[in-house]
Amino acid sequence: MFHNQAVRQIRRLLIFFVTLTLTGLPLLVGAQDRCGTVEYKTQLERTRTVLETKEQFEQWLRQKQSDQNRRQDGRIKSAYQVPVVIHVIHNGEAIGTGTNIPDAQIISQLNVLNEDCNRLNDDASNTPAEFLPVAGALDIEFILAKQDPEGLATTGIVRRQGTKLSWTMSDNYQLKSESYWPAEDYLNIWVCNLTDYLGYSQFPVSGLPGLESSSTNRLTDGVVISYNAFGSIDDGAFSLHNVYNKGRTTTHEVGHFFGLNHIWGDDDSSCAGTDNVDDTPNQSSDTGGCPTHPRVTCNVTSMFQNYLDYTDDNCMNLFTIGQVSRMETVIGNSPRRASLIISPGLSDPVPLANDVGVRAIISPSSGECQATVVPSIEIRNYGSNAVTSARIRFTKDGIVTETRDFTFMPAISPLDSANVEFAAVVFATGEHSVTFEVLQTNGEADPQPANNSLTQGVDVPESLLVPFLEKFDEIPDEWEIKNPDQHVTWDLATTNNGANTSMTIAFYDYEDNIGERDVLITPAFSLDSVPAALLKFDIAYSRYESSNDGLRVILLRDCNTDIESGTILYAKFGENLETTAASSSSFTPSSSDWRTEILDLSGYTGQGDFQLAFVGYNDWGNNLYLDNIGLTTSAIHDVELQKLVTPSPVTCMNELSPVIRVKNSGTFISYFTVTTTVNGTAQSEKLTGLDFTGNTIRDFTLPSISLHDGVNIITIELTEPDDNSDFFPDDNLLETTVIVNNASDRIPIREDFNGTFDDRWTRVNPAGRASWEDEDINSNTVLAAKSFSNSVIGDQAWLVSPVLDLSQAEEATLQYDQSYAFRENTSDVIYVLASTDCGYSFADTLYRSSGSSLAEGKTSESSWVPASESDWLTLSLTMPTLIGLSDVRIAIVFVNDRGNNFYLDNVEFFVSYFPFSVDELFSVYPNPVIDGSAQITFNLREKGNVAVDIIDNLGKVLLTERLEGVLNQTYSFQLPVSAGIYLVKATTNEKVYFRKIVITK
Repeated sequence: MFHNQAVRQIRRLLIFFVTLTLTGLPLLVGAQDRCGTVEYKTQLERTRTVLETKEQFEQWLRQKQSDQNRRQDGRIKSAYQVPVVIHVIHNGEAIGTGTNIPDAQIISQLNVLNEDCNRLNDDASNTPAEFLPVAGALDIEFILAKQDPEGLATTGIVRRQGTKLSWTMSDNYQLKSESYWPAEDYLNIWVCNLTDYLGYSQFPVSGLPGLESSSTNRLTDGVVISYNAFGSIDDGAFSLHNVYNKGRTTTHEVGHFFGLNHIWGDDDSSCAGTDNVDDTPNQSSDTGGCPTHPRVTCNVTSMFQNYLDYTDDNCMNLFTIGQVSRMETVIGNSPRRASLIISPGLSDPVPLANDVGVRAIISPSSGECQATVVPSIEIRNYGSNAVTSARIRFTKDGIVTETRDFTFMPAISPLDSANVEFAAVVFATGEHSVTFEVLQTNGEADPQPANNSLTQGVDVPESLLVPFLEKFDEIPDEWEIKNPDQHVTWDLATTNNGANTSMTIAFYDYEDNIGERDVLITPAFSLDSVPAALLKFDIAYSRYESSNDGLRVILLRDCNTDIESGTILYAKFGENLETTAASSSSFTPSSSDWRTEILDLSGYTGQGDFQLAFVGYNDWGNNLYLDNIGLTTSAIHDVELQKLVTPSPVTCMNELSPVIRVKNSGTFISYFTVTTTVNGTAQSEKLTGLDFTGNTIRDFTLPSISLHDGVNIITIELTEPDDNSDFFPDDNLLETTVIVNNASDRIPIREDFNGTFDDRWTRVNPAGRASWEDEDINSNTVLAAKSFSNSVIGDQAWLVSPVLDLSQAEEATLQYDQSYAFRENTSDVIYVLASTDCGYSFADTLYRSSGSSLAEGKTSESSWVPASESDWLTLSLTMPTLIGLSDVRIAIVFVNDRGNNFYLDNVEFFVSYFPFSVDELFSVYPNPVIDGSAQITFNLREKGNVAVDIIDNLGKVLLTERLEGVLNQTYSFQLPVSAGIYLVKATTNEKVYFRKIVITK
């Protein structure tokens, strides 16, 4: 495990099981650990998730290099050819525009790749003299594939409109499934709108079990490049990145594809790393930009011109002889690399007479139930003449089951297809293999064996009786785990402080394959004769920062385990998935960290042959746990009263219709009874015709109730769902306090809590517990929410304003003082909410802050009390959406997480967006006044009317203004007088004030 969380934070953005490279974000250019390959290898060795160490792989590679050198001794090495398919994943643009890049840009990139690898690049002359003796050339040619996987002619360019407008590394699996050719025969390069990196590549495997940093997932093997870093501006006016515009991102990534590591050895600037190539100098870290040569690091001149560094494209110009030797060894020996150079994709297709191939297996599928299956296939005429007959052999589990001669009337024309069937067979439970092979075409031996046969595995699941409950005391043999990349997957784990076992995916250690998915599949079951079906399972997940690990539950039919064809019942990712607070360390749950999820499957009753797939999606976040998967087939009547939606805790309405939020935690129900008790008087209502399915949440409006002014106690209870007793009645009752307060005012307003205010401002805890408390701080009364000693998580303290009239306001700002210190591992929350219906509902959130953000850097593990002015800060919130409304209420709500005490003072409303405060009662500025333009700012103790007079030095009143509702406003005046000295007289309800001003012209 990485103990340095800061390092992990950098790496988690960069490491994929593949080798990651040049970031597409300019601010990150030159940053370290953008790939982290070496650290990743070390990590896997520590966690024992692989069978092969770095040293074992390098030993294998050295041996292969030695063998290769002996074989080539005295002979000329043959050139390599590699077939390339470019998958352009675009956004629907016309060819040649936007992400749908032109063919010329693709050809440009292949030219760059061929020139760079063969050292035919024009800027090879820029290689410093000291590196010329080790500059190497890989005798290789990358060509666009000439025939596709079916053996048909192709340009080697495939264009697909993607299912997303932009892609990140986390979308790896989805991106590559948009278009893919077999990785053993083609170098797949996907070009798309990649937004988090310029490119990344999947590293090769050695052929030994579990290469330390290499995926065995052939469906993701290849290279991904951002469309604006693909190709070179030397070949056309392509829309490319300003410094990554000569195609070197692809050169870099193809180097990784053939086994090259970063030149600095990914060693966190320690000068201790190695790229396992002898002729590349030691280097402390990656190099950004294009520095001046020589650049010395680790006491040697660095080779920042190497394609495996991070310099700008125009700064790169060489591979070394050692790097070339390493790539040659991988090309000659690594699976899915050695096969490329003998791929049929290198040759033009040549139609042959009497050539029929097996195009697809229609039946059996990869998953079949225990039933009779009619094997069938699609064959295609790939030849140059019509086909009238074919002999095809069907083999099951290595035993020839049937050889059949088929006659086609009419004949199959070239490139046309036909479907053929064999005699029905029965597949028993377990794993099987079927092969279909064309033996003869038109009475002769088929001349093209490459397309004659197709083999498929067939998995027939065990059957599972319902109801069932799986507690995972061990991994059940009947359940299937699909692990495409052969690395981290579903496994057994000890949880709840050693008291329990459950299934887990260790996403915290799953840094290699961001975007990979692992599938846990139940045996087959039937809902054919059950009255109801309710799926319950427990999950535990702690999020790592902003990661988006995910879980989907997918209903599979007919024993087909292809999750793409199933029905998604449940999908939660990242924040929605988490069941407890985020954690920066590897998460193991305790008993309080779990959440039970409920899915009503009653809509599928009367049907059979189902399976459930629990699919984990890796974003290298934190560990996900799964336990107690159970399917109940009895109807469960369980409604949960979650909250009183309206009215809010403070309103001005005496007659209203409450709205409640209810969750159906059981199976389908049609009705239930609601009893509402207001101040001891009860009324009941049966809500009918609901069509309320399980695991759904709905709001229901209840009959009108009457409230009196002041405090009201409302109790709501749910009973008799479908005339049955509730399965869990403890969550059916809610008691809340609602206060009717009709006090109103017009802004501006100030409340410092030093006098009587409860007749206007309302304090309430809806649950009837402690709310905001008065507290004396340095002879000043403030309000306090005492979270430090409050053990009730989620407890709410509401402070609600009078009904505010903003109908005459053109601008409005709320300002208040707060003091708070963060307590470790807690997350108290402050909300500022707005109501536009005098408090019936608070639908608008003006502000939300929690935890350390709320504290603005202050921390304390003891009960917080502000000691000085520096412990306070002022928050200002503009309120443009409330302008012109007359029934506005503002609520400041503190939600307890047993963190620390929160203090509140000096709540003030201004009729401007940029309030200006003065210490004195009123101020005139600027002084001297220039050109007669002046502002007067008031800061009165009480709101009232003010008369403003401008008086000359003879006592004559030159200008009089009458201002209404003055408190804290700023007014602008144009003074129509000549230069001189004047008095400004302000007459309030309490006193007369004078200020001397000088007017200049």
